[in-house]
Amino acid sequence: MPRHELELPALLSDSPLGFLAALGILHLTEPVLEEPARLSWRGPAAPAVLHTSQPLTHAALAAILRDQLPDKPAEEPLALAPGILSLPRSGPFSDALRMPIDLALDRLRAHAAAEREHRAPAARWFTALVNQLSIGPKDNKTAKPRTAPGQPADLYTTSTPLFGRGGQMTLANNWAKAAHECRRGETRLLDALTAWRRVDGYAGANLDHHSTGDAHMVSTGKATQQGVPGATWLALHGFATFRLTGDSTHSQTTSWDRVTTNGALTWPTWSPPLTTTGITALLEHPLVRTPSPDLTKLTNLGVTAIYTAPRTRLPQADGPLQPGRRIHP
Repeated sequence: MPRHELELPALLSDSPLGFLAALGILHLTEPVLEEPARLSWRGPAAPAVLHTSQPLTHAALAAILRDQLPDKPAEEPLALAPGILSLPRSGPFSDALRMPIDLALDRLRAHAAAEREHRAPAARWFTALVNQLSIGPKDNKTAKPRTAPGQPADLYTTSTPLFGRGGQMTLANNWAKAAHECRRGETRLLDALTAWRRVDGYAGANLDHHSTGDAHMVSTGKATQQGVPGATWLALHGFATFRLTGDSTHSQTTSWDRVTTNGALTWPTWSPPLTTTGITALLEHPLVRTPSPDLTKLTNLGVTAIYTAPRTRLPQADGPLQPGRRIHP
């Protein structure tokens, strides 16, 4: 059982980027540590705590995470599960994760076989990034039809709603940019754990409202993107915690609420150390999805607070997540 604790002071429970980054650490360390790490929180608006079976310092953890960076991010962004984010486009969309549903099911069967035979993790990652329960026809008006008149339209998968898109943005190129920035800066993963340092010109994958860099927020007086690449790269790996669902119209996932026009990430914090499996179960718990006015029920689950961060909207694109707002208790 994990018996060593490492507080991560930069990953705060009321920040959507901090919350997702803490989840990402669990997935990135899983292939390396002797026993799976667990995660808890010091409390509301407080740091994450990593629980491990071996003692770790911030520098040692950062070194482990750095070893998981892809060697060539532009060619293979997701080193933990090669062959998913490096897929070629198979339709009219810029995002290769939007593929014909038949092709997606074929690929999932192949990944599932590899998991059974070789314990490869690709099936888990594929289902976390490619949504086969929310499908629709191509909506690119400039694309040539793939079907003959009178034939059913080709149906394409969607991806996770946790990632906000705009223009030619794709999950793969945002993942690659975050990894590239982490490789460029020796301390960026350590900074992600201890004290965030923003990087001029780095966008931040729409997970952090403060990365928008409004003119009044920077010393030059000029608007510029100021993301945190280390925390963003970790947060993207946190997507594996959430199970994708859908109703054929909207892409849905654990903790994604459509109470606002653009949706919102809603998440709990908890006190007992949990593995990734336990965290997914907690995120999906009915009392967390619809908080009870009886505080003892959530307290019995170990929940200390619940936060939400609606997604903003730009003129022709999804915007970043707003800062977290406590909604319970």
